[in-house]
Amino acid sequence: MLVILLVTRGTAVQALSPAVIDVLAAGSDVVEATGSAKALWQLSNSRPFDVVVLQCGLGERRQNHAGCVDLIRSIFRRWPWMPVVLVGAATERLWADVLLTGVRAFLTRGFTIGNLTRLVARVARRHGTPVPSTGSVATMRRVFALLDEHAGETPSLRDLARMSQMSRSHFSRTFHSVAGMPLRGYVRELRLKRAHELLVSGKFSLTAVAMESASTTCRTSTRRSAGASGPRRAPSGRGTPTRRGDAR
Repeated sequence: MLVILLVTRGTAVQALSPAVIDVLAAGSDVVEATGSAKALWQLSNSRPFDVVVLQCGLGERRQNHAGCVDLIRSIFRRWPWMPVVLVGAATERLWADVLLTGVRAFLTRGFTIGNLTRLVARVARRHGTPVPSTGSVATMRRVFALLDEHAGETPSLRDLARMSQMSRSHFSRTFHSVAGMPLRGYVRELRLKRAHELLVSGKFSLTAVAMESASTTCRTSTRRSAGASGPRRAPSGRGTPTRRGDAR
């Protein structure tokens, strides 16, 4: 049975009606929290959760999502492996603000109860899965900082594994368990976030941002190809990813 933390913002318009909450609780253990402080307290002091369902945006003036985004980022800083399902009014700015966080899915107005329950089941951690060790989290946080610093030319998997004193396979597994997504998914979101920041700064045209993004991808691909040895392996064919960059 999944353990769900359900966070509401206490706004006048509620995306999650009592009926919806009852359906979630029928197959899962649901703990409710109103507001950021109570949500963080629950995550710090309560039982281990498998997923956070967070209401955001509905009923807030001018679509002010600052408090919601701050909570999401706080969760990622402290529990980066925790998946978050965001429920509410979707805006382009909100999408950009929650890149590189634990948000794995977004449900907007008009969603069905079936949509919500299926999505929660799909993105939640498997119940009972141990959380990453303190050492693994600390190492991956250093990797996050390095990737952010070198967003223009991402270090290779080989280099990151060597820096972390791990084999490439061990590094990949550890990165995924801590970040909640594989390295390639994280890098993709890092580039999207950078492109959005360039756009909203008003200093660059859409064409310039697109060319910069393409140039970054090309430099990284070329460097990896130059460092590769032997024939390239065919894809494993294990299936189609079910969420952002997640190829379980």
